[in-house]
Amino acid sequence: MHTKPFLVFLILFAYSFVCFGQNQKVSVKIDSIRNYLDHNNFAHSAATVLEKVLNSDEFRNRVLTGKFIRTNGMSNQELYDLIIKAHEIHGKGGKDNVVDLRLRTLTLEEDGAGWLKSCEIGSPDGTIGVDGGGSGICAICPQRLELWVDEKNIPELAGHYAHEYMHILGFSHERSFITQGRRWREKTFVYKIGNIVSELASEYQR
Repeated sequence: MHTKPFLVFLILFAYSFVCFGQNQKVSVKIDSIRNYLDHNNFAHSAATVLEKVLNSDEFRNRVLTGKFIRTNGMSNQELYDLIIKAHEIHGKGGKDNVVDLRLRTLTLEEDGAGWLKSCEIGSPDGTIGVDGGGSGICAICPQRLELWVDEKNIPELAGHYAHEYMHILGFSHERSFITQGRRWREKTFVYKIGNIVSELASEYQR
């Protein structure tokens, strides 16, 4: 006798559940930071911009319509959902829907002279940081950090954090780099997400 109101309730409930899933947000917090000297505030500014970008409609659309390689076999929707879920598989992890940034700069004591030489601006290696996979830590070249601070280039730092965080979520770009070159690597999900974040972060600064 009263099935119609009950069906309406079920439909509305299902609709609200779907809408809630679509409106999931992710927050970005700096869990730890080492060797940034007096640039901690700059890092926090980049983290704030990164959060705005990840929660934007523009970012969602760019991920859902993008063409990526090295996606671990995931669809664009799955990739986007994974970013928003922010469940780190490398490092000590943290709460879901929270991008936990653990930051440091490369140092002679921890990384050796070879890495610091690769970090030099204009180096053929073009090194910006070290893969966050395994450690769960985003390590940036101190020379690059100083350069971006001097340039007030928050978008590039936000893009760097996004790039390294994709490693922490389990994505790579290293295979076939020697045979297929840098262009191939820059088509990977890791690189393209970093570039998307940098581009959209620049929009927020205008």
